[in-house]
Amino acid sequence: MENSINKYLQLSTPEELHEECHQWFSELEFIKDEQLFLDELIKKYTIPLISEKLYTTSLTLVGTLSKEEKSINDLQQECKDHCNHIEALLSHGCSAAEKKEYIVTHHYLKVAVFEYIEQYKNTKKALFDAIKSILKSENSKLLPKT
Repeated sequence: MENSINKYLQLSTPEELHEECHQWFSELEFIKDEQLFLDELIKKYTIPLISEKLYTTSLTLVGTLSKEEKSINDLQQECKDHCNHIEALLSHGCSAAEKKEYIVTHHYLKVAVFEYIEQYKNTKKALFDAIKSILKSENSKLLPKT
């Protein structure tokens, strides 16, 4: 598997790697916007989220989301630095050692971004599930009893 990854990266042109890096940056930027929405959602449903029934789950979710909000800036900065490095290499050319270095860095970032996005999706889904259960509970209270 490691060899196939290295082969893929080595066969990719610096332009393709640069484009992929920009795509990661864009995805992370979108997630930052989504996190603002999730923060507002948490504020709106704070009281039901801290109810006895959902307290432990909510505490874990809010803590995880907070960590993700803090770590996204570092990951975005790493992507930006990597893109800038590739741009410099594209305009000035690069040695074999420099190519190996940016390929290793690119692979590391690819894995880090993928893992971050997967973790974020899981957190978001869990938060939506918690909010959904709150809404179902609130709606069932509003329905007339027959």
